[in-house]
Amino acid sequence: MKRFATVICLLAACGAAQAQHDTRAEVMADIERSGGTYYLYPMDQPAPTPAPKGYQPFYVSHVGRHGSRFALGNRIYEDLLEIWTSGHEKGWLTPQGEAVYEALTALYPEIARREGNLTRKGQDQHRYIASQIYKNFPAVFKGPTRAEAVSTVSHRVIVSMFSFLDELDNLDRDFTFGADYGQPYQSYLLPDVIDSDADRTEQAAQKFDRFLESVVSSGEVDIEALLGRWFSQPDSLLTDTAAGLDFCGDMHTFVSSLDNLDVPVPEVFYSLFTPKERYAIWRVENYGAYALLGRSPDSENLRVQAMQALWDDFRDKAEADWRDGVQLRLRFAHDSTLMPLLSLLDVNGMGARIEDPAQVEHYWRSFDIPMACNLQLVFFKSKKNPDILVQILLNGREATLPIEMAAPGSFYRWDDLKKL
Repeated sequence: MKRFATVICLLAACGAAQAQHDTRAEVMADIERSGGTYYLYPMDQPAPTPAPKGYQPFYVSHVGRHGSRFALGNRIYEDLLEIWTSGHEKGWLTPQGEAVYEALTALYPEIARREGNLTRKGQDQHRYIASQIYKNFPAVFKGPTRAEAVSTVSHRVIVSMFSFLDELDNLDRDFTFGADYGQPYQSYLLPDVIDSDADRTEQAAQKFDRFLESVVSSGEVDIEALLGRWFSQPDSLLTDTAAGLDFCGDMHTFVSSLDNLDVPVPEVFYSLFTPKERYAIWRVENYGAYALLGRSPDSENLRVQAMQALWDDFRDKAEADWRDGVQLRLRFAHDSTLMPLLSLLDVNGMGARIEDPAQVEHYWRSFDIPMACNLQLVFFKSKKNPDILVQILLNGREATLPIEMAAPGSFYRWDDLKKL
């Protein structure tokens, strides 16, 4: 454990330099990335690099986030509708505001009281991921195949798990599985610390406030002008700056979540924010997520440290599963599981420690943890070579770890991995 922590600390800085992204260009090329963790799962996975000659896959160890869902928030749809309705009834909406009000009231029956629920798209994403594993690693499914799957207690996670398992059951006539959910699995899939703000230090909070203020004061997002496009008397509806910021943040969440729905969405919602505004709002939200769920230098990193238990589960279950005839070990959880886990392992440089909030987006991006995000460890063995190799895949794409690669295509030696 200490060795792993040392490796991460030593490599985070140099890994960050290698992992720097032109994030603004990526977001502007696909503005839906500004939705962060609401970004849709990429359903265009490339075929992974084949293993070295003589190696065949025999075991998959996986953790995945639930699929697409409705917006998450306490009565977010109801609270937004209440504000838009109040503006309409008082005659305080601009023409654009009236168009939004009409579109929201028309859409509301499809979204009412569904906050956080899985959508059909979310189920389909997990069916797709399962089918890709089946297609890409057929040797794993040769003969009778057994999977063991667990999930958190969340309904959207449970349904995601069974969608994944049902797809494999349809594809493989010799497939059997055990599935469970409940508090015993929470201890490593979603530890209690995830729901705590204990490690959001005062320093991190002050940095967030200063960064938000800098984005607003620079004109990247002009809250007054933004609200003025929707309301003729915004100060009468939203009585202070904090209320205006909260409303704009909730509307951005609402817009970001729309692609996850299963019904047609009125185009007027996509014109509420300019691309520049969506990008700027995402930058602030992305830093907030990093400060809480990444390896931030401004927090105690309790969430990252808590994911050691999940990594231990990967390591400890593998060889026991081989002895017991289990070919797939599947875990289903949340973005607040994947984010700190990827930071712990420094997958694709996500263990970077970034001092400047304005620079975080170049190394750590919330849209890299989309709906149905998953980390797969695919194990390969050879009759002629005693080394077991493990291919690391993030969202079906080859990913890197801060240790020596055994072969091109993100293949690592199991003996190296299990010492982490």
